[in-house]
Order: sequence, then structure tokens, then C-alpha cells
Amino acid sequence: MFQNSSKALAVTATSTSNGISLVLPAWNEAESIERAVSEAEAALAIVSDCFEIIVVDDGSSDETAVRVTAMAATRPSVRLIRHEANRGYGAALRSGFEAANFELVAFTDADCQFNLTELDRFVLLSRDYEIVCGYRIDRKDSPLRCLYSRVYNQLVRLLLDTGVRDVDCALKMFRRETLNECDITENGFLVNAEIISQARRQGRSIVEVGVSHRPREAGASTVSIAHIPVVLASLVRHWWNKVQFSAADGQSAVEAKLSPEKAANDRRFRFAEFILILVAAILLLSNLNYPLIDRDETRYGEIPREMIESGDWTLPTLNFRPYYDKPVLLYWLCATSYSIFGVSPGAARIIPAICGLATLLATVWFGNRVLGRRAGFFAGLALFLSVGFLGGSRILLLDGLLTCFTTISFVAAYEAVKSDKLNWKWWTITALAAGLGFLCKGPISVVLLAPPLVMHCWLTKNPARLLVRHWAYLFAIVVLVNAPWFYAVSQRDPAFISEFFYRHNLQRFAGAFHAEPFWYFVPILLVAGHPWTFMAIPYASFLWSKKEPIRKLRSRSLSFPVLWSAWCFAFFSMSSCKLPTYILPAAPAFALMIGHYLDRAVFASIGGFGADFSRRWSPWLASMATCLAGIGFTIFMLMSGLESWTAGAAISGLWILLAAGAALSMRRWPTPAFQWSVCVSVTLILSAVVLHRNIPRFALAETVFGSGSPVALDVRGTIPMATIGHEWSSVPFDLDRNDVQHFEANCMSDLIEYAGQHEQAILVLKTDQQVEYLRKSLPPGKHLIKVADRGPAKVVLAVMKAPGEALIGAKPVADVKNIR
Repeated sequence: MFQNSSKALAVTATSTSNGISLVLPAWNEAESIERAVSEAEAALAIVSDCFEIIVVDDGSSDETAVRVTAMAATRPSVRLIRHEANRGYGAALRSGFEAANFELVAFTDADCQFNLTELDRFVLLSRDYEIVCGYRIDRKDSPLRCLYSRVYNQLVRLLLDTGVRDVDCALKMFRRETLNECDITENGFLVNAEIISQARRQGRSIVEVGVSHRPREAGASTVSIAHIPVVLASLVRHWWNKVQFSAADGQSAVEAKLSPEKAANDRRFRFAEFILILVAAILLLSNLNYPLIDRDETRYGEIPREMIESGDWTLPTLNFRPYYDKPVLLYWLCATSYSIFGVSPGAARIIPAICGLATLLATVWFGNRVLGRRAGFFAGLALFLSVGFLGGSRILLLDGLLTCFTTISFVAAYEAVKSDKLNWKWWTITALAAGLGFLCKGPISVVLLAPPLVMHCWLTKNPARLLVRHWAYLFAIVVLVNAPWFYAVSQRDPAFISEFFYRHNLQRFAGAFHAEPFWYFVPILLVAGHPWTFMAIPYASFLWSKKEPIRKLRSRSLSFPVLWSAWCFAFFSMSSCKLPTYILPAAPAFALMIGHYLDRAVFASIGGFGADFSRRWSPWLASMATCLAGIGFTIFMLMSGLESWTAGAAISGLWILLAAGAALSMRRWPTPAFQWSVCVSVTLILSAVVLHRNIPRFALAETVFGSGSPVALDVRGTIPMATIGHEWSSVPFDLDRNDVQHFEANCMSDLIEYAGQHEQAILVLKTDQQVEYLRKSLPPGKHLIKVADRGPAKVVLAVMKAPGEALIGAKPVADVKNIR
């Protein structure tokens, strides 16, 4: 119902079916108010025997109220309502509507710019339509103001779906019951758009009629250019809160219908969440000890190993040279793991795996808390089975750790600002998580958090406003977390600070490394979001639909992950430096959005093409694509020599049978729950096969000296060893050697000199061209023997003796030559 201060409008006993109430909002209209009332009285007398004129003085500082009081004393149809202070145009209309007594309620401005004798057409049309809206013919305002109005009307039509050409025309007539059903909250000029958009969503009949417009002859307009940003801000906020995300939070409509069984449902989904976390822990934390994959994993595994070897936990080094790219938190965590479990790939990978599990827990907890337990479970399921998240949680990279702390900071920030006052406990957790994210990958942790959080508070008119002192507190904690290490490392190497902040943050953003086009993350998201990608188009329809049944399903809390994910995507798209894993911090937000969609639309009774497609065709397409991907991975393993033809044929056959079984069973039982259960099962099988069979086999085949490599045992002695280009951080890590000499790619002459200084030396190169150049450049008496061509490496032995006599440890070179 139409409300003011949450109080329903009460229709007075004097209401009549054929009377007209005309509301005149007025603010400092002393020069024109007498003419406005006189014209209104004359016009109303023509169309009705029973009418009233309600002048709402909105805190005028001139004699508006005095003159209206004088007129009311002699004219029974005139009434005055006063606001002691200026509340705004919308508030004035609301007061007038509350005071109106008759069946038809109209309003116009007190500046006399409309010919009220045209009200007869409004009265006539009101017999067939619930709202009659005027639009100005031959508008008498300045060209600039007319331009502003046209732009504004287009925006209002686009965002609020008002469907009228001149929404702010101040001559409208309503039936009383229509106003009763409107919840008018706006105090400013947006009130017109609010009323019309609500009426459209309620299915009210609306008609437009052209009205004459006259130039203003007295007084000054209360509308100026300064109002434009205020009105636009109100428009965006109204669209966001009343149209885009207006449904209540918490349990879904389906759960509400089953409220007597809610406790049983909660137990059921709580158990489902336990199973989800258990399966995730098994999949993420097991079988991690296969060789590190060149080159990011080997780099981030070697740096903490060098910390252990050198005892220096302050200055990160790679090949025992300062490494400026990233802060130190991941290295500290891996070094701690090495200290506990020993140096191994599994001890390194346990860190991102634990972070992935923590991210999953935080996502499920947050989904339960703000979207409902069922939506929280679906969000966890969506995150866990996403290709990008699963892969990123088992790879030794910084992005998984950053995602963990970013997720915690977003979740805590939402909890901090959701009440009337800022919750300092949650705000402190936000700051600590942002600080640890900064210590993991730099200022990106704050850059990802601050803009969507500020926008969330602004859009939702959050009462717990984030003030300068709140942000100062957060930044102070971030500084306290990071300052000790940054100060210590700058004392060790003064170049570290400038190299890190300027070269590896600002220049990276500008494209100094890994430059990619703006659209780069669109296909990345489509692949990383599998199997949920097949709901992308239906979900976009759900998110932006203006249909009332769908609009009522988008809860208020959904707006937060939308802002979170949108900003992550926009920021990384704006950055010229792009890698697939950069977008990982957006994964929990996307999962929450998918979980909400599954709960509110897919597994609810809502109709429409999008929801129907997501129930039937999305899981079917995702299941078939997953089976095809399984066959594709098997073919890749066969072509790469990583799988025997017998095993490959058997696995491909199993995938074909699984695809056929899934298709037949989904046709036999087409319920959404069964369809998506099949899709989840097929995706889980593929995930287990790829993560626990394909990737370990690929890593084993690519490793040069890692566990299982046939050349590993022959190069662990004290023979001098050198690498060139490509970092080759896997070499010292896998061999546990600290004496491996590394040369940059442009230092081939230094490598040749190194080989010439030693009777025999093991050299690791990148290309055959480098090997051939080295062979031609060695001093007389030096021979080059190819030891292995494995993964990205060309391993050779430079010796002084004849090839058949040289030794590596206790093995003759003749044996070494046979190693492949």
C-alpha cells in the first residue's frame, strides 16, 4: 500500500466517488501561488462539483504559506499543509496524497506552466485508465533544459521501464486505489518515475495525453543544473534497490512454503554441505606430490627452498638472486611447510590446496548467512566443481592464496556494514585479510576490495556509512601488517621497493608483462566456469529481466556478489597484463550468484524460457561437454605419449558409455534435481581423472630432474652444473642443489666460458639452436654429449675426455647417452 513512515494511508469518511483532489506542491512560490490556486479553482469547477485544492508548503522561506492561509479563509476548497523544513518535491506530494479526500487525485506545480482547463480530458480518460499522464507539447523551456529532460526520460525508460515519454510532466491524475497500492519513498524529483514504474509493475492501466505548456512568468524555478547529479544518483539507487535487487533475503520462496519442515531441510542441507566439504578435501588435499610443473610452480617452490637453505626469510631469492616480483607471504607459508614436512612438491602444494578449501568454506558460510542454506550449499557446489577453481586450488600459485584472503575480506566487509552501525570486529577482520592479501600479492588486495564496497554502501544507502576514519583504520592495519617486512627488505636491498611497486605493479598494469586484449577474460570465464557456463545466457536473462515474477526473486544481498564479480572482471580487463588465473578472486562471487539462481529459479516453480532451459538443457549440454572433454583429454594423453593405447582406448570407451548412460537417464527422468545430479557426477569424475591422473602424468613426463625422471639419479653428485635462460628453478629444487649456476638468456658467452673452466659440466639449455651454438663455440678438446631431451630442457654434458671415457658420478657416458 501507499505508505508514509510505514503507516498505511487511511481513506477518510468524506471520500466520494466523483470528487477531485488537486495537490499543489509549493516552495517559495509567493509570486505565483495566488494565480495557481485561482486557475485551479476555475478549472476544477468546470469538471466537478466536488473538489479540493491542497497546497503543500514545503518549508518556504517567503510568504507562500501566509498567502495560502489568507485564501483558505475565504475559499472552503483550499487547504494548506505545511512542512516546517524543506523535505523535497516527493515528500510534498506524499503529504498531499495523504491528505486527499476524493476518488480522483491529481497534482500539478504551483508555477502556472500548465493550462488546467485541459483537466476535462484527464477526468474523461480516468474512467477507463487508472493513471493519466500528461506530456508537454511544444515545451517552453530552454533548449538545454529540454535536452536534459530527453536524456533523463530515456534513462528512466531504460532503467525503470516507465513506458511514458515525459515522466516528469507535472500534470497527472490517479485513481485513489492506485495510490493506495504504491509505496512512495522518494523525497526528490524521482517521485514521478517511482510512481509510474511501480504502477507498471503492478499492471496498472496508463494512458498519455498531450498538454499545453506555458513559460514561467513569476517566481524562480526550483530546478537547476545542480539537481542533475542528485536526480541521477537517486535514479540509479532507486533502480538498484527497488527494481534490480528488491526481493527479501534469507530463505527462498520454496523454503518458505515448507516452513513447518524447515528444520528438517536445514539438517538435510547441513549434511549435504558436510559431504561437499569432505569430498572437496579429499580431491584437493590428496596426491599432491607429483613433480612441480615448469615454470610458475617450480619458481614458487624454489624460492622458499632457498629461504630454508640460506636461513634468510627476509629477501626472496631465485637462483640465489633477489626476486622482486611479489611479496613474501606465500614463500613463508611454503618454507614453514618444508620445515614441517620436508622439501617436496606435496609440501608446497598443500598451501594452495588448504587456501582453496578455506575459500570454499567461506563461500558456503556466507551463502548460508545471507542467501539461505540451500543457496549456500548450491554456491559451494558451484565453486567446488568450477574448472578454474579446482585447477587453481591445486597449483602452486599466488592467486589461490590471494583469492582466499580476498574472499575473507569481502565476506567480513559485508558483515561489517550490513547493520545500522559499523561492526568494528568484522571491519578489523576485513583489514587483516586485506593486509595479508597485500603481503601475498601487493596492493591488488585493497584495489579489489575498496571500489565495490564503496559502491555497495552508496547504492544501498547503507546506514553504516564508511567514513574517512573507517578507511584510515583499515589502511593503518594493512600498513601494520606489511610495514615490518617491507622495511626489513628495503634495508637489505634498497631497490626492492621501487622494483616491486613501480615495475611489478604499475608497469604490469600498463602491459609490461603478458599483454593481452581487453576481451581476454571472456573466453577464460566461459572455460573456467564449466559446467555452469551453459547457464550463462539464461542467467543473464534472469539477472536483467524486468518481468515482475523474476524481479521478485533477485534478493538484496545478491547485489553484493554482483558488484564484487563485476569489479574484478572490469579491473583485470582494464589491465593490459593478463593471465588466466588473475580472475580467480571473482570465482566465489560468481559461485554465490549461481547458487542463488539455482535456489530461486532453477529448483523453484518459476516459468519462462531461461529457467526451463537451465532445468533441462543446461545440465544435459554440460554433461555431454564434460564427456567430450574427457575423451579430448584422453586423446591428448595418447598423442603426447602419456597414456598407452590400450588404456586410452578403454578410458575413451568408458567416457562414451558414460555419455550415453547420462543422456538416456536424463531423458528418462527429466526432473531438475536428477538432471543436475547427473551433471555434477560426470563433472566430479572428470575432475578426479584430470587432477589425479592426467596432470600428474603430464608433470612426470615434463619434469627434467624431478622424482620419477630417468635422468634424476645421474646428476645429483658434485659435478658442476649450469642453466641458461628460462629460470630453470626446477633444477635446483628437484636436485636439492645450491651450486647450480644460472645465466640469463643473453649470456651465452658466459655459459661457454663456464663450460670451458671445468673438466666436465652438466648444462641445461632451452633450444637446439643453443646446443648447436655451444657445440661450435667450445674450446678445442671439449666434447658435448646429449644426455636428455626432456620436457622443455636440453640436457648436455661438456667434457674434456673422449666421449666413451667421461663419467657422471660412477656411470660411464655410454650409459648416460642412452637416457631419454
